[in-house]
Order: sequence, then C-alpha cells, then structure tokens
Amino acid sequence: MLATKWLFLLAAIALVLPSREFPWASVLLPSLSPFIAAGSVLAIRAASLVTLLALPVFVLAFFVPRVFCRYACPVGFLQDLIEKIRLPRAALLLRMPPVGKWIALVTLAGACLGYPVFLWLDPLAIFSGFLNAWRLPATFVSLLPATGLLAVMLFELLLPGIWCGRLCPLGAMQDWLAQPRRWARRKPEPAGGRRAFVATCAGAAGAIAIQKFHGQSQQPLRPPGSIEESKFTGVCIRCGNCVHVCPSRIIRPDLGIHGLVSLLTPLLNFSDGYCRETCNRCNEVCPSGAISRLPLAEKNRRKIGLAKINLDTCLLANGRECTACIRACPFAALEIESPDGGFSAQPGLAKDKCTGCGACELVCPVRPQRAIRVGPLRVQT
Repeated sequence: MLATKWLFLLAAIALVLPSREFPWASVLLPSLSPFIAAGSVLAIRAASLVTLLALPVFVLAFFVPRVFCRYACPVGFLQDLIEKIRLPRAALLLRMPPVGKWIALVTLAGACLGYPVFLWLDPLAIFSGFLNAWRLPATFVSLLPATGLLAVMLFELLLPGIWCGRLCPLGAMQDWLAQPRRWARRKPEPAGGRRAFVATCAGAAGAIAIQKFHGQSQQPLRPPGSIEESKFTGVCIRCGNCVHVCPSRIIRPDLGIHGLVSLLTPLLNFSDGYCRETCNRCNEVCPSGAISRLPLAEKNRRKIGLAKINLDTCLLANGRECTACIRACPFAALEIESPDGGFSAQPGLAKDKCTGCGACELVCPVRPQRAIRVGPLRVQT
C-alpha cells in the first residue's frame, strides 16, 4: 500500500505541474473528486467529459470505505508522513464531532440552489492550489493560495487526525456512499436525520444569502467564459489552474477586493498584458466548470467587459497625435470619430465589437490613470 501511495503522490504532482505542451493535464487531478463533481454539476446544471473522471471513485466508494483516502489522496498521504513527528492525539479531537459530513451536506444543498458554499475545501483543490502557487515568481499574492495545504499540515501536526477524520468533505462524502451497505445491517439513527435536515436548510439559506449579496455587488472582471457571478465564487475551487496557464499573466487571485467570498478567485488585470485572441488556455483547465470549456472562436465572442474612454485625458481627444488603442484593438472595435465634422478627432467605440480583452488599456500611454479602461459589463452605460 505504501508503494501505491507514493505512486499516486508522484502522479498527482505530475498532473498539477504539466509541461507547456500539455496544460490541460492540470484539470485531471481535481476532476477525480466526487465532491467537486457533484457540487459543480448540481450548481451549473451541466456535466462534461471531465466530470466523468470522478465516476470510478463514486462506484468504488460503495464497496471500499474511503477508497480514495486509503490509496490515492495526496493530502492524506502527506499527513501519514507527518505521523512520524506528530504530537499525541489531543483530547479535543476525541470530543470533536465529524464536521466534514456537515460541510459536505451544506455544500451540496447549496449547490442545488446554484451555490456550493464550501466546494473549495476539497483536498484535491487545496493540493492543486499549493503546487500552482510556486509556478510564478514568489510574491505575497502568488504564494497566498499555498496557505491552504500548509494549514492542513499544521492542523495534522498540532491536532493529529483532525483533517482526515473530522473535517475533510471528500472523505465524508465517501462515507455517505458507503452508507447503503451499513443501513442494510442497521437502521439509521433519527438524530442523524434531524441534523442532516438542519444542515440542508443551512446550506440552502447560505446559498440564497450569498447569491442575493452578489446580485447587489459590482461585477468583477473574470476570465472569458466565466459563469454568472452569483454562482462563480461558489463553483470556483481556487485551484489556480487558470492563473498559471495564462501566457499573458493577466489572471490573478483576488485578495478580498470583492469581499471574503471572492477570496483567491481569479480576476483580470490588464496592466501588464491583455487577453490574447490566439489563446483559450483558461477555458481548457477549469475542473469545476466555473470557467466554461470553450473553443477559441467561441471564447473570442464572449464579452469579458467593455472599454470606456475618458475623453478628458485622452491624448487624441485633446489634440495630440495618438492612435495606440485603435491600432492595438484585435477586433476593430475602435475607430477615429470627428464629433464636429472634421475639426477634431477622438476615439469611438463600437460596443457590439468590443469584448473587453484589454489590448487598448494595455497600450494607452496616459499615466497614472489610463484614458481607456475595461470595466465590468454591469456598470457600463
């Protein structure tokens, strides 16, 4: 069994850190989780071929208790290694109820209403986020997603067994899948049914509250093909795949700018690059469906946002020679206009052609605030 665990750990690392030729491989590891698969399918009401990767774990869990935890989970194996140096089992752990099954139930209940509250607590998402955090130059922003796995390891060191035995929703879901065989031997406890009902109601209430809050907040700039914001922060598992396959380096983790529920989800920043018309890598690597799997032609038709021109600071509108944004636009959405019949010139935007790719914002020479910037669709006029 030890050799099998080492093999799966090395395979997990290889999948999360694929070569440039196979960026899509990073989607495979998180897709093995039944917890992620069930939460995303229930939330977005759609499944893909990637979702089917979790099916073998679903089936095996009926016959082998916690089959993925026993043989394949990289986070569980890392905790096994920590056992060599861990402290004695704490009395707190012995008194702590199995919270993981309530986390899973709250999440899946919320998913039925479009918002899986704790999907990002899946161990495969946490493991992916840790490895992806080291693929860029080390900064506070790039390394923040690594803290999830570090916290899990710290819990194991201080409170041995607390994650796998009490908190992990993927392990708890496998326990659920094994329940029919247990029920055949004994009747379920009425108290457990009452607690399950309360957890279901809590998940549904949480989903409704968060979606209502998002409906009143400003829409952030998300990668092309992202699902609606009211679901995005729940379905996104913060694995970091989209951040680290983007060749333009415009996808960055949210540091809480759009609220706690958006923490570590991907945002777009066009200060150093733009969404290239030749690239759809982020659409190929999302394991949860938060970013739709789109071919390149369809991706280029999806609107990210909309450019807005500040004529007060625009060089062309103030009589200076500059057509940088017009020349840079890959979709010919900008052109020179003359509002007074030829005596002056200014850039004009064809809103139906603009996808919000950020090429115009990138090349605008005006500083410190660029004269043309891409804004969220919901706040444009």
